[in-house]
Amino acid sequence: MRFSKAKLLTLMLAVLLVCGSVIVSAKTADELIAEGNRYLNLDHKYDSAQPEVAIEKYKEALTLAPDHAEGNLRLGQAYLEIADLNNAILYLKKALELQPEWVEALNSLGLAYKQADDLDKAIEIFTLASELQPGNPALWLNLGDVLTAKGLFAPAIDAYQKAAMVDGKIVVYSLRLGQALEAYGNLDAALEAYEKAVALQADHVYANFHLANAYHQKAQYDKAEVYYKKAISINKNYANAYIGLGRLYLDQGMYDEAIEQLKIAVDKNTAYPLSYYWLGMTYKAKGDNKAAFEAFRRTLHLWPEYEPAQIEYDALKGKV
Repeated sequence: MRFSKAKLLTLMLAVLLVCGSVIVSAKTADELIAEGNRYLNLDHKYDSAQPEVAIEKYKEALTLAPDHAEGNLRLGQAYLEIADLNNAILYLKKALELQPEWVEALNSLGLAYKQADDLDKAIEIFTLASELQPGNPALWLNLGDVLTAKGLFAPAIDAYQKAAMVDGKIVVYSLRLGQALEAYGNLDAALEAYEKAVALQADHVYANFHLANAYHQKAQYDKAEVYYKKAISINKNYANAYIGLGRLYLDQGMYDEAIEQLKIAVDKNTAYPLSYYWLGMTYKAKGDNKAAFEAFRRTLHLWPEYEPAQIEYDALKGKV
């Protein structure tokens, strides 16, 4: 078959265009990782992330460059976003093999171990990260959180204190410190930490709630009432604040006021068993055993393993 010069030129041009488009569309590992970073919303420029799409980009990049440190880090972080913890740990460990003292990778690996409930590993990783970068308060916070989860309150308190020393203007550091101190049995120091948290951010609902609880435990009822109500004014749907206020009134023998608050707690979250439990305790204190029995029954329907409710239910069973 013969082609004219014009046809041959057209054919060659078409081939060049096709080859050129293939060459132009080919992407490097760095370019693919940069695309994945956008889908992972690494710079927080978008309203939401698409980690599944990011994973495909990173995997494609690693087929081109398997030992790309950032590619392994980002793929591990993307798997962490979708709670695929085995793959998250796999790729984060690979990133650390390539860059052994990479604090960002250590932090992500610590979070992965925490989610996997391997607290010992998480403590080991966050301890190393904190030692490598002691001026990063978020690392001390993460270390404190896993120590608290492990029940190691004394070292957790130390970690939270270090976070607060690095940046004393972040409310969560004082709040976590207060919680650890309270769990450790040092209520006076916890109270001071909660007061600092509220001073840092007056409209922080959890800081106000925990401060109210601390005052409640100290039997400083007037102050406790102020901060329970403040928490409610900040978040009118926060059932725990209504429960706290109800328990406060219960402790003072103000049964009708307690029942009113605990019924609101039930309305705010009908699936929360503790609202029904404390409602039952209040009805019991008031002498309304039938209503108390029903409240304990509802508690156990939602939380069958809750022993305090089971004890109260069994004590009233057959008597109402």
